Amino acid sequence: MEPEGPAEPEEPAFEDMDPQELALASAKAGFAAYYLTGTVESLGLDPATLDEDTLAQLVEQYLPVATAEADRWLATLDPATLPLAVLPRTECLKDFGCAFSAPCARFGPPVAHLCYVTDCDDAKCRPCPEIFGELVSHLIYKSWCSYVCVQTGVSPPPVVAVGIGVITYFGGRFAGPWCLPP
Repeated sequence: MEPEGPAEPEEPAFEDMDPQELALASAKAGFAAYYLTGTVESLGLDPATLDEDTLAQLVEQYLPVATAEADRWLATLDPATLPLAVLPRTECLKDFGCAFSAPCARFGPPVAHLCYVTDCDDAKCRPCPEIFGELVSHLIYKSWCSYVCVQTGVSPPPVVAVGIGVITYFGGRFAGPWCLPP
């Protein structure tokens, strides 16, 4: 599903929110997105055989594992060590192709909400040798995006989900965000 275009919030999306709750949600989403894309890239799949539906199935298949690993990692952290200045990142839109804001495309919470991109990165296969070049190091995904989703229409807005979006290597299409509990 392609985003309808970048939607800049009319007012700061995370204003008056608990900074520690926001930092934990952002860290969970970023870790899960990184873990998920790395896992799928490491499967050695032939990108010529993958269509959009198959890519979505891969995300849905490995999302529970990525979520569990993110929760396990977060349990080892002292929340006080996380940076508390979490803001939507406009550079994720222009640098990596993320949607700035979007509702959950899959597994959204049962309330009106909007997800804002808080982290993103290149989905390059990190352990792949440089000799493999750009194409081989990006077999499936070009980049990943992570989101913090807040309930709309209430102030301050509570975190209701975290989300993961991906940009496909072929076609450069944005898919997501797939959401999970914060």
